[in-house]
Amino acid sequence: MASLSNNAMTEVPVEKQGGLPQLDFSTYEEQLVWLFLSFIVLFVVVWRFALPKIASVLEEREERIAEDLDRAECVKADAETVRATCEAAAAQARRSAQETILKVKEAAAADLAKETAALDAKLAKQASDAEAKIAAVKAEALGSVDTVATEVATDIVARLSGVGANDADVAKAVKAVAEGA
Repeated sequence: MASLSNNAMTEVPVEKQGGLPQLDFSTYEEQLVWLFLSFIVLFVVVWRFALPKIASVLEEREERIAEDLDRAECVKADAETVRATCEAAAAQARRSAQETILKVKEAAAADLAKETAALDAKLAKQASDAEAKIAAVKAEALGSVDTVATEVATDIVARLSGVGANDADVAKAVKAVAEGA
């Protein structure tokens, strides 16, 4: 019976035997031919259809990147130009502001000097006028001192002695005392 079972197994079709058909060596040459044909067809399809599309996408991407880099360089150059222009304008504005401040300071100093000179002249005039008034008042006061002194001396002599004194004699005596002092 063992021989029968071996024959029975050989007569069973491969699909019914079980196992992997790739490992069936009786169909190995056919599998290689179909593998080679499938590979050729797949290679032609990829080479004719897929690779040109991929190549064009890669070329477009490279061009876009190159354009973006060129645009970035232009923008960077423009930004540098704008920055340099802004810095130059700021430096010019600082110089202009410093010049304006210097002019204002000089004008203020000149106005201050002019006003100081005018004030000094005014104060000098007022001082000389005051000195003249003081001298006039002093002269008037000194002039009236003799008169007042004479009147006081006449009153003192009259009160002490009870006799009325001569105004001319009292005036001479006061004048003599004032010149001697």
